[in-house]
Formats: sequence, C-alpha cells, structure tokens
Amino acid sequence: MRHITIMMVVSTMLASIEARAAGAENLEVLYPVPYVLIQRDTPMAGTLRIRGRYPTDVNAGRIEARFCGRAWQVLDPNPKDGVFAGSLRESPGQGDLEVRATAAALTATVACVGVGDLFVVTGQSNADGRGRKHVALDSKNAYLGVKFRHNTWSPGGDPSANDTDDGSPWPRVLNELISEQGVPIGYIQAAVGSTVVRQWRKGGSMFGRMLQIVKAATDGTMNVKAVLYYQGENDITHHNTLSVLGDFTAYHENLLAAVADFHQDLNCPVLVGQITNLLADRNRNDNVRRAQQRVWTEGPHARPGAVVYDIFPTDGVHYRDDANMQAFAGRWTHAIRASVYGVAESENPKLQRAVAVDATMVVITFDRNLKIETWDGKPGTKAFGFSFQDGEVALIDQDVVSTAVSGPQVTVTLGRPLPPGARLFYGSGADGQGKATLRDATTGLPVQMIFDAPLR
Repeated sequence: MRHITIMMVVSTMLASIEARAAGAENLEVLYPVPYVLIQRDTPMAGTLRIRGRYPTDVNAGRIEARFCGRAWQVLDPNPKDGVFAGSLRESPGQGDLEVRATAAALTATVACVGVGDLFVVTGQSNADGRGRKHVALDSKNAYLGVKFRHNTWSPGGDPSANDTDDGSPWPRVLNELISEQGVPIGYIQAAVGSTVVRQWRKGGSMFGRMLQIVKAATDGTMNVKAVLYYQGENDITHHNTLSVLGDFTAYHENLLAAVADFHQDLNCPVLVGQITNLLADRNRNDNVRRAQQRVWTEGPHARPGAVVYDIFPTDGVHYRDDANMQAFAGRWTHAIRASVYGVAESENPKLQRAVAVDATMVVITFDRNLKIETWDGKPGTKAFGFSFQDGEVALIDQDVVSTAVSGPQVTVTLGRPLPPGARLFYGSGADGQGKATLRDATTGLPVQMIFDAPLR
C-alpha cells in the first residue's frame, strides 16, 4: 500500500511539473484577434492596442511585440500577475503580430492584424445585402479585406449580410478601394432589414445596437473612418409602425438628428445614400430622396453616399442579381472615393443653371461633361427623367422632342410651350429608373436629382 501511495505522489508531481512546463510555454494575446482591423488616426499611423496573459508562476521580464516583421518594441516593461498590456504606433499594414517575453520562453502570434480604414455599414436590407451571388475577395490585392459580422472578425468576402447569408455590395467595394488606397480596409456590418430612420437616432433600437457592435469590433475605442448609411425604403411604406410614411419634414428632421448622433458618438462623417424609387407613390419617394439630398449640404457631418435613382432593383426593392449588385456596389465605391478620399472625379454631376431660351427650349448646364446612357451601359439618343412643372401643369418626358448633349450642356427641345413659372425636376419618381439618363461622360455616374429648380 505504501509503495502504491509513493508511486501516486510521484506520478502527481510529474504531472504537475509537465503541466507547469506546458503552461510556461504559453503566452496568450487576448486582443487583437485574427483579422481585426485598427482604424488609423492619421494618414501615416494608428495605435495598435495589445493585451494578454501568461502563466502567473513565470517571471516574464519585459513583454515585447512587433508588427508585420518590423523591429521589436517594448510593449509592457513591467508585466505582473500574469497579465500584460500596451500599444504600438504603427504605419498602415497587415500581417502577423508577434509577442514575446524576454525572460522566459513565451511567445504568441496573431495572424492577419491590420492598420487601415474601417467603415460602419448601417441602414436597412440593401445595406445589409440581399445579393444572390457570393463575391470573393480579389487575391491580387496586397491586403485582405476584412469584416466584423455576427460578433466575429473574418475575411471580408460573402456571405456578409447580418440578417441572411446573402451577398452584399461590400466585398466588391473592398476589392476596388484596397488596391486604390494602398491600405487595409474593412467594414463593420450593423445594418438591419426593414428599419426606419427613427430607429437610427440616439435612443432608437438600431442606434444602440450599432454602438454595441462597434464597441465589440473596436475593443471599445469606437475608432472608425466613416458611417455608410443606406435607408429610407421603409419610411415610404407602412410596414414599420415608426415609419414617417414619406413625410418630408419628418424624414428630414430625423435624418439630420441621426447624422448628428452618429458623429457625436463615433466622431466621423456619415455618407448618406439616396434610395431608388420604390412602389408608385411619387411624392413619398421624392420626399425621402429630397431630404437625403438636402442633408448632404445642411448637415455639417453628412456627405453624399450612393445615388441610384436610375437603377431598377431586381425585385423592385432589392439589388439581387449580379448586374444590379455590381452597379449598386459601384455607386458606393464612387461615393466613398469622393466623400472620404477626396476624389472629385467620383462625384455625381451637379446642376449649375437652367435657362429657358424660349417657350420650347431649355438649356441646362452641369459641372462636367455628360453622356446619355442606361445604368447598365446601353447608349441612348434621348435622355429621360425630365419634368417641367408649374403647379398641377407639367411637361414630362413624352413632351420632350430631343435632348442634345454638348460637353456639360444639355439642350432640351419641347413639343409644346412651357407653362408660366415652370420649374425643373429631374429623376422624380420612377422617371429615370431603368432608362437612358444624363450621366458623367467618364464615370457613368448619373447627375444628381433635381428638385424644383427655377428656369432663368
């Protein structure tokens, strides 16, 4: 019995020593995790916060770290009680984060950590994504695009929707922008289908949910590059009880407040997308889109997002088929180029002036050269989307005889005289949806919608 007892004690001691030895070889990085992306705070650098733990019975000495194979730096000069924390200032890049202890054989590596630009996706189903095709990341890019979805960091390809396993525009956006900007780029998916603008204000369920998602994704720093907001379809319909039902004043006030709330908590600009036409109620559609366009200039932190009034969604609401989704993603890519990275060529052409030369001819001037084309690249000889209104009297596309484009000027010839006091609208309702419209001669972006512009 004594022999057995001694053997048991020795066995237990050996097991303890082996377990301790195994533990002494382990150092664990708790943050960052694989595929995480840290928002840079200047064009040249960002702060990479690091924390972790090691066996409490080990003298670790200093804790050092290096990023992307660069020089080792002291992360924590005096770790104690088995925990360490510190930060590195790093230029944009993506690769392994290595951590080591100087007084013990303790090391750890976290793969695919990045410093670059991080966007928050908000809004309803089209922002979330309802694409039928899954889009992969471009393997030729120098950096891997990433996403934070379902409380986890992962590569940024599809599926990328929150509500479903559908595709979204965002992998296509990553594929374009990463190569152009030369930095890692990722997104936090916080959009939810069938939501309305009131829910995206502070105190609303979607705003609070979004903050929690961003907090989890950023380890509490809340540092992001910009918010991408595409929402408004459910504020035209009655399907959500908080809908403003197409009321211009209500949507405008709530959207202005939502943009201010986003900026207050995230300290970044908000790109407000302008939705396409939904159903057949012209006034409700125009009210929501006019409010979105007005906020671009009235809200100090709002900037133009995707403009898509000319695209007819696959099912009338959602961008589902590949051509639709590609066009939708392209509009967001241009919007981010223009509103975040300052690429003026990616802005939508804007109205400069409209002059009634005589009773049947109007010359309209934009800020760049134009062409006539459908959203999917089919050339046209006549541009659609015009309406010249004076109260209840309106001349519409069927009254337009021709539209001659010469550089930035469009000469519209009408088949009957303009009503007195006529004002110009362009893209109202579904007037430009799926049709040949005026667009940038180089990028193919449609001209901004025109609401109630006077004729000089």
